[in-house]
Amino acid sequence: MKQKLLFGLCAMAVLFVASCSSKDDESQWLQKMRQVAELGTVQYTVQKVVSNSDETWQIFGDRKILFSMKAVIKAGIDMEQFDAGKVRISENRKDKTRSIALELPQPRILSYNIRPDDVKMIYNQVSLLRTEYTNEERDAIVSIGEMELKTDPELTDMILRDARQNAGLFVEMLLRQSGFKNVEITFKQEERNGRQ
Repeated sequence: MKQKLLFGLCAMAVLFVASCSSKDDESQWLQKMRQVAELGTVQYTVQKVVSNSDETWQIFGDRKILFSMKAVIKAGIDMEQFDAGKVRISENRKDKTRSIALELPQPRILSYNIRPDDVKMIYNQVSLLRTEYTNEERDAIVSIGEMELKTDPELTDMILRDARQNAGLFVEMLLRQSGFKNVEITFKQEERNGRQ
């Protein structure tokens, strides 16, 4: 697995810093944060092997097939869920510093992308008296692999943990560049009746 930050966020950083340059108009940077639909903070490339062994007709022999697939999984924050009403800004006139506290939405998986070129059959063995796997059967096996990726709790938790950490660091950096000395970032509590 390879992890890499989404460097495409640099454009947003420039917009964000530009919008925060005026101390007098703090609502501008809040508006910019809300205008960003999705803040992608982590991308994983995951390699998975999925197999099928069909031995129900042992008297006639068996058949086995193995696929390798590569998925690109992106995670981040849905900024449409960002609640500007929970942002608290204070200013210490004595030492001329500003503080900010805000709550970000919990990160979520933004996309799973498995290109057809990234799915490869790496093994196929069919006994003489058996028929080859049909295209429908192959597609069904690959779909099972995709579903296993999407429902893997350990993988999902690891990706979301990294997305949360990266989002916190990214937003904190932007706010500090905008002149806030003290930055407090929390994340909205997860609802237990379903994964966000």
